[in-house]
Amino acid sequence: KGFMKIYNERVFKIMNMSSKIRLSPEQLPQLYGLLPPVCEKLGIEEPEMYLELNRTANAYTSGDSSKFITITSGLIKSCTEEELSTVIAHECGHILCHHTLYHTMGQMLLNGAASALGLGRLFTSAIETAFAYWMRCSEFSADRAALVYDEGADSLVNVMIRFAGADKQFDDQINKELFMAQAEEYKSYVDDSTWNKILEFLILRGQDHPLTTVRALEATQWVQTNQYQLIMDSMNGITPDYGNEGQMGGAVTMSVGAMQSGPGQAGAGMGINFCPKCGTPTNGEWSFCKKCGQPLK
Repeated sequence: KGFMKIYNERVFKIMNMSSKIRLSPEQLPQLYGLLPPVCEKLGIEEPEMYLELNRTANAYTSGDSSKFITITSGLIKSCTEEELSTVIAHECGHILCHHTLYHTMGQMLLNGAASALGLGRLFTSAIETAFAYWMRCSEFSADRAALVYDEGADSLVNVMIRFAGADKQFDDQINKELFMAQAEEYKSYVDDSTWNKILEFLILRGQDHPLTTVRALEATQWVQTNQYQLIMDSMNGITPDYGNEGQMGGAVTMSVGAMQSGPGQAGAGMGINFCPKCGTPTNGEWSFCKKCGQPLK
């Protein structure tokens, strides 16, 4: 974190201030106005936001002590205002989960260990594959932040359609149901064949982003889970009812851990946590998860 503060963040500041447009209430206010509602709902401080001249539809964030989000001119051309808000919420999800810090730490440790210990290419390749897998999981987690902000998956699925190639000029010809059917077909195609799973692994092993249709399918499935409903209830001030064994009083706040992709879902919310093994919501007084028996204390 200290290294980022004296190097990465300062380099980005120089590049951002010299080559992009910093958005504000006085500078492109309509575009800037999409940021504050996202930050307020997700409970984070507003990062700086910049517009970059780039035909590729993209957005990215960096920094931990000094954070920023950049969106490209290609993204603005491709997406509606609602979809832009979804992309901004995704980037704010990275900030909420401190992904940039962990990404930088992982990259530094990986590069440092390889050079200092003289590790062979086979060993570092295995670590890089695992690290790429973590990066893809972090993208799913950021997608979940967007799903919480949007209170549903429709807008994120639309964004995935944009990233697959259809910008606003094709809106009257796009069939979202067929796109999701394509995602389901892809999942079945891979799951039904060990060889196809191996091929998918080879395609993905160095990629830091999940496949587009997979992200859309994951989003639509997650919003149907009890975990998502618990988060939305807590954000709307609704007290979860776990029955006589785990009755909880008072409203709860959104858990960062509940949005994390993967089995380690220990919640950081107030009063509500999730089992790190199975993801079941747990009462803070429990010593063991009542579903899987995982020790909680």
